[in-house]
Amino acid sequence: MAEAANQTAHSKAEHHDHGTKRYFIVWAILLACTGLTVWTGYTDLGSINLPLALTIATIKATLVILFFMHMTEAAGTNRIVFVTSFVFLLVMIFGVFGDLWTRHEMSLPTAAPSTLGPEIQVPGEAPAHHE
Repeated sequence: MAEAANQTAHSKAEHHDHGTKRYFIVWAILLACTGLTVWTGYTDLGSINLPLALTIATIKATLVILFFMHMTEAAGTNRIVFVTSFVFLLVMIFGVFGDLWTRHEMSLPTAAPSTLGPEIQVPGEAPAHHE
């Protein structure tokens, strides 16, 4: 019984041995995704540009987190902290976009300014005439 407990404690404390092959594979995938990002940056794909760029960035971030930050072997507490921070990130993002989606068009930063306002009169010049 004590031998089984000692073997379990030893296996938990054992360091995971990672070969370089998996890191080179992930590195090659990251380089390919970076090349794809550069190529799509110079190509006009219309409305698909932003979703494609976000998808590529998400894939790259996921690979870095899983393999280079060793989240696949992380303890339960580390996973809980990561997932919780990711949930708060999503709440903040959807909070901002939710605010922008519910605003009137003229209050958005991309709306064109009104041309119906008063003009500035420069001293010494005749006032502008409107037709």
